[in-house]
Amino acid sequence: MADDYYSVLGVSRDATKEDIKKAYRKLAHAHHPDKAGGDENKFKQINEAYQVLSDEKKRAQYDQFGQTSEEPGGGNPFGGFNINFEDLGGIGDIFGSMFGGGFGGRGGRPATRRGSDVAVDVTISFLESAQGTKQTVAPRMYQKCERCHGNSAEPGTPIETCATCGGQGVVTQSRQTPLGVFATRSICPTCQGEGKQAKQPCSRCHGEGRTLQTQELEVDIPAGISDGQQIRLSGRGEAPPHGGIAGDMYISIHVTPDPALRRDGNDVRSEAVISFPQAALGTTAPVRTLYGQESLDIPAGTQPGTEFRFSGQGFRGLEGGKGDHIVRVTIDVPRRLSREQRKLLEELDGGKSKPKRKKWL
Repeated sequence: MADDYYSVLGVSRDATKEDIKKAYRKLAHAHHPDKAGGDENKFKQINEAYQVLSDEKKRAQYDQFGQTSEEPGGGNPFGGFNINFEDLGGIGDIFGSMFGGGFGGRGGRPATRRGSDVAVDVTISFLESAQGTKQTVAPRMYQKCERCHGNSAEPGTPIETCATCGGQGVVTQSRQTPLGVFATRSICPTCQGEGKQAKQPCSRCHGEGRTLQTQELEVDIPAGISDGQQIRLSGRGEAPPHGGIAGDMYISIHVTPDPALRRDGNDVRSEAVISFPQAALGTTAPVRTLYGQESLDIPAGTQPGTEFRFSGQGFRGLEGGKGDHIVRVTIDVPRRLSREQRKLLEELDGGKSKPKRKKWL
């Protein structure tokens, strides 16, 4: 008889079926002979132990007698074992690629085809990003053939069951390997997994089920969207060949900057430029907002950098709520003064700011 199966898998004798499967997966990955550092003899021992301990009847017989009916005279049952690829977990994918597998569906069926995703760039104005807009895009991409409606057959001609796979979409092959006999399934090379074939391929798409087309599509761009954000349109991407699920379309938004307005989260910021007398005496300044013209009352004595707020005049949040419009006051200091202006300012200042003349040596 081989080494103690529980020791081979590194589990206790009261280990659960899930514990045994977990240990088997880990060891099978580590010792697979086709991996760097793998050990074929160790791999055989691991599989021998798992074949017995994963089966309740074999495990009970092994626990009682130390061997199973498949081990005459303590022989090795490994020579004719069957591998359950689901028990192997991720290593099942390794076996699939080694022995002719390579399709992602469960139960031996090919995975449903999915078309490629499509990326489209759209540029909108600052105000459009705040208020929302509609834009028309027209990408050129593979779409379902309009003549055969994607079924690959010339209209009026039949679609027949594939003679190679009998309508299953997969073919089965048995191969003798050093580890035993492996029965593998792969996508049918004749029908590419469809299980059927057009007797006469479509004359427009030549049996591919899709053609290159320019598709016009109107896109709703929501209020509050930011520069660099994307809109995903599910199922509006390219159609795959021979039928399946279309990919997605991703609309990348680019917002043109505004000369006077700046976004800060969901708030909007701008400046109101006033003169020194207006700041001292008070004034009313026009302010352009996202939603029209407003008048800002600036009280007397306002200092440079003072901020005023228009509540609810900012961006709509994509999840609700609205920001504010914040106006920062800037004082415009004239670069040149007339004699009369200078005299008035000097009188107002009381001579405090009169510059001292520098004596030159």
